[in-house]
Amino acid sequence: MQVEFRVCAALARKPNTFRAALDRTFDKSSKWGPGSDLYCPDERLKLAKLNGTHDLALNLFCVDRPQLLILTLDSYKRQSDPLDRDDLAAALQVLNALDDMYIIFNGGEAAGCTRIHRHMQGLLGPPNAFESFVGGVEKQSRIPFRYFSHHFAAGFSTSSASDLLEIYLKLLDEARQAVGLLQPDEPCAHNFVLWKDWVILIPRRSAVVGSHASTNAAGMMGSIWITDQSAVDEWLDLGCRNVLQQLGVAQ
Repeated sequence: MQVEFRVCAALARKPNTFRAALDRTFDKSSKWGPGSDLYCPDERLKLAKLNGTHDLALNLFCVDRPQLLILTLDSYKRQSDPLDRDDLAAALQVLNALDDMYIIFNGGEAAGCTRIHRHMQGLLGPPNAFESFVGGVEKQSRIPFRYFSHHFAAGFSTSSASDLLEIYLKLLDEARQAVGLLQPDEPCAHNFVLWKDWVILIPRRSAVVGSHASTNAAGMMGSIWITDQSAVDEWLDLGCRNVLQQLGVAQ
């Protein structure tokens, strides 16, 4: 599995760990709803409403141009809870309107989420390591952690949110078993990726290895976002394969 490092100094102004404080210079005057820990310093970030349930917006801290946020209008919905039908309907709307985007969800603290207001992100595809995930047994053996996938043969364009929810919950159950969760109400940290009619779900054990070797869904798919060279050095010192195995569930 090949990985790339995207060094983006601007990411230092955002929280890179769960519940971390924003940079003191950041404009916190306008929250994205009363229950939100996301902020909207400029209304021009908002692009559209999706199905009356979500905002589609530009991500202020981006590694791609464009990089999108798909966040719930109900600002009390939480990142640690599983996605629901409304979330997946909004994701499908974006995927079917913008052919070159993939969508990620960081489900829970150990999955690399840094804000608790539920949101997904849209990025320019393909995910860096996508071909290894779906490229047959030989390529898939290069992935150092367990994951679960499903291909919608008829395409996302003919699939409903209910169809996608059924598959998502099935894969999430498999992920729960992979990390040894026995109680149905125990939250299962996971990364979720949608791209080109494929669904990929990755169970997570940890958000960080060492001091700074951390990543979200994009990193588990081969694109690791970091703030400076020192984080690259730690990844390389620890060994990328070793870090990914510890962040997820080792194969």
